[in-house]
Amino acid sequence: MKKKRLYTILILIFTGIFMLGAFQIYRQLKEYGEGESSYTEIEQYVWVDEAPEDSGDEEENGSQSGEGEPDLRWPAVDFDALSEINPDIVAWIYIEDTEINYPVVQGTDNQYYLKRLFNGKWNGSGCIFLDSRNSPDLSDRHSIIYGHHMKNGTMFSGLTEYKKQGFYEGHPVVLLMMPEQNVRVEIFAGYVASVQENAWEIELESDVEFGEWLEEAKERSCFKSEITPAVTDRIVTLSTCSYEFDNARFVLLGIMKEN
Repeated sequence: MKKKRLYTILILIFTGIFMLGAFQIYRQLKEYGEGESSYTEIEQYVWVDEAPEDSGDEEENGSQSGEGEPDLRWPAVDFDALSEINPDIVAWIYIEDTEINYPVVQGTDNQYYLKRLFNGKWNGSGCIFLDSRNSPDLSDRHSIIYGHHMKNGTMFSGLTEYKKQGFYEGHPVVLLMMPEQNVRVEIFAGYVASVQENAWEIELESDVEFGEWLEEAKERSCFKSEITPAVTDRIVTLSTCSYEFDNARFVLLGIMKEN
């Protein structure tokens, strides 16, 4: 009788554990789905032209002009419509061949949009957001944009592809569209950092300090780039979680160039 009661208790315990695990998986998948659906809905306000077909003439013209950079496909963004949904929007970010095709918002702090979608609904996917310390027009010497590294490959998960030299060589430019201008971000470094480091320093006021900071980023980069940033450049850092150690982050740095 005692053994039978013990078996019953164990079965109930294991059943409870199984049900709890199944519920957590269901809740996570439901949250993923809601997040993806939310961002899919606002893609109607953004258009990306189809890639032009390659032709011998274009290749010949490119070699004669000396421009080795591929043609950029700039998304057209309806900021007026998006601002009606969320007035905190400051930009739209796009990286070809990744899931990164999202609005960029800016809150009054760096906490709110960690767990809020663009429509304001609570969700673990959060938003891609600009550091609250930065100017909304990204005019600072160093601007920082954050996004989660989601297990379903959404948000800023695609940034970690830049740990591979080949991916960087095929995607050396990130596109930032803003209400008043388009900005080409020429990537020059990407590395894994601890949250205790100075990768997220905004107040790099002296040229000497800024130059040393840039040089360190180049030295630590996972890939090699021929681009050498100058202290007169405006830099943007894209930041997401990485999992090499506790509180690891992957940061991707680029020079902002007005289109």
